[in-house]
Amino acid sequence: MLKEILLDEFAVCYDTNGWFVSVRKAIEDVTAEQAAWKPDGTDNTIWESLAHLTYYNDAYLQRFKGIDYEYTKADNDETFEMPEAPTDADWKTEVDKFDAVMAEWRQLLNASDDAKLTSLVPNKDGTKWVELISLINTHNAYHGGQILLLRKLQGAWNTEKGVS
Repeated sequence: MLKEILLDEFAVCYDTNGWFVSVRKAIEDVTAEQAAWKPDGTDNTIWESLAHLTYYNDAYLQRFKGIDYEYTKADNDETFEMPEAPTDADWKTEVDKFDAVMAEWRQLLNASDDAKLTSLVPNKDGTKWVELISLINTHNAYHGGQILLLRKLQGAWNTEKGVS
């Protein structure tokens, strides 16, 4: 039962629209120019937000696989990154990295059992994997909403793709 709930939550946050637009749907058809756009008063671009999501999803994926993963960035702000002169090829690479991490997450979640999901996350003060994965999904939805807002501010969001 835990696995099914997490997989449903994962899908809605990653690639299946539900009550809100999933991250994958929010970045669909985004160009490098749109991904790199930052309006006044905002902290991050679409690109930077996606890089941030990829970084943390990958970090916890490695830990879920049993790898003693250490962060490669000194602080959270460094995870919001993009090339200085971004190209469409760079953007495609960024999206492909995100998709690869998320595909592996889905595969591992499908293969997991309740014992794994209720086991403790190493170095997380008594947090179980089921709790942490739910928080990861929520984190993805949060930044997906930011990405969608940026698309709306650009005038580049087709409401037929979800949420008006």
